Amino acid sequence: MSHSKHTKRDYSIYIEKWNKSAKKYINICAICGHKGYSPVIECENFCTTPENKVIFKELSKTLRKLKLDELGRCEDCAKIQDIHLNR
Repeated sequence: MSHSKHTKRDYSIYIEKWNKSAKKYINICAICGHKGYSPVIECENFCTTPENKVIFKELSKTLRKLKLDELGRCEDCAKIQDIHLNR
């Protein structure tokens, strides 16, 4: 069986086993629990070291970009909550 049949979606061996410090660039919505990478890794000055280049490659390959607001909510959860609070 191929290796890809044994790996889960949103899973990277590099991040889970070899470089656990890269997890600080993973955003998780406080409400729905959706995971994504932080937009910080798309800045020009992030990929200046070989380690950061690998972190960018692994995160962008396995996750989508996820912006969080100051309360730790994704854009979808923030819209829904704001609609219900403004009623």
